[in-house]
Amino acid sequence: MTLRRETPAGMRRAAARTALVAAPMGESAVRVGGATVTWREGRVVCDCPMGDAPACLHRLVAHGDERARDLGGRAGPTEPPPVVFPEPSKAEPLPAEDAARFAPILAEVDALMAEVVTLGLRRAARVSGDRVRELAARATAMRPRSRGPRDAGLGRIARALERLAALLPALDGPDAGAAEADALRELAITRNLGRALRANTGALPLEDIAGASQRAYVEVPPIEVQGLGLEAWVAAGGVAGVTAYVAVLGEDRVLARTLLTKGKPARPADPRAWAEGLAAGPAFARSGITMRDLSRGRFALSGARIALSHGRLSGSRATSVVMRPALPLGDARLAQHVLAGPKDAARLVRSLGFDALGRPPRSSPIVVLPVQGLSPSDFDHATQALSLRMRASAGVELRTSLSFREERSLLFDNLEVLSRAARPPRFLCVRLAREGGALVIEPLSAMLADGTTLDLTLDVVDPTLEVTR
Repeated sequence: MTLRRETPAGMRRAAARTALVAAPMGESAVRVGGATVTWREGRVVCDCPMGDAPACLHRLVAHGDERARDLGGRAGPTEPPPVVFPEPSKAEPLPAEDAARFAPILAEVDALMAEVVTLGLRRAARVSGDRVRELAARATAMRPRSRGPRDAGLGRIARALERLAALLPALDGPDAGAAEADALRELAITRNLGRALRANTGALPLEDIAGASQRAYVEVPPIEVQGLGLEAWVAAGGVAGVTAYVAVLGEDRVLARTLLTKGKPARPADPRAWAEGLAAGPAFARSGITMRDLSRGRFALSGARIALSHGRLSGSRATSVVMRPALPLGDARLAQHVLAGPKDAARLVRSLGFDALGRPPRSSPIVVLPVQGLSPSDFDHATQALSLRMRASAGVELRTSLSFREERSLLFDNLEVLSRAARPPRFLCVRLAREGGALVIEPLSAMLADGTTLDLTLDVVDPTLEVTR
């Protein structure tokens, strides 16, 4: 007999309305309010005063919404229903009034870009940095008119200029090579955005070339997500944060949920000093679900708000969260998010090209890599690059080279140990990128052979795993 038949209708209605949420406490238990709910041999047990009754509010909340009530787990895996996301913005021209008010600042942006190219990036970093920051601030102030289109602003150019301004000081630092490549990218994007705004052909959505100063989040239908991994990161300019990546089941889409530090961390190269608190922070307001929980568990989300243009998930308190039993990373329902062989690589690489307008991907380029073996890594001190060879489950060897950055030193240390471990990890959560035609595979999280999950940009891999080989 299912719990639904044993549960009074009033209790089911209360479970549908309650603000209580299920917070994970390991693989087979959750905390709901002041009670602990545990799965034992197909049964669901609660330690509340109604624990001996056929049902209680805590068990209903722990299992989920009113559409799925069989707590015994007797039903086999089912594919989640396809999610219909809102349509992206339609193409439209910039109104003439906005084109006229943007013209003076666009002319100044053109002149500044020409100046930077003429001086060269390193000299421009000393001479033109203040002007880049000033223009970024003025572009941010060019907000959409109250009665104009929502994206008829200069948000895209403002953000490109802010990124360029943050990169210029790094041209004199230890990571000057990577900073120069990134600065050239932002320079090209800023120039292309200016040209597209002046051309104003109406062939693209305004969010692609203009954009508001703040990105729009829209509510989507209920979705089910499975965590893939967690990353601690530091961007140019010192902005730092932690991001949890989740796969949308039934969709070829990975969403990102991010928490930022309050100000720049004092020791950006030591994420353990600042990122652990973020990883333990709330993924959603009032949910009891942490960022690390989100990156490893499976959840049903109702009222979720997403920035469709770049795949970011909001932590809105309007989002209702219900925990589901986590899927093994090798589960067939995650097949769209697995890199197992050449066909997967060819499919995934198509979305990794350089976008001339700097439009972010609507899905984060994060996938699961099944691992049969890792060869010991090799660090080239001349090029400051770490080479890795990974043997995927399909027997295919994948090679990658990662450029060293000081704030990623913990990741590099962990990869050195992990690649020499007696037993390779079962799975890696990796970010894909394409540089100069080559596929770059950057591991972020690892599931070890004993089932332990390590976040490689935050946790420390036990040196005793390393063996001589």
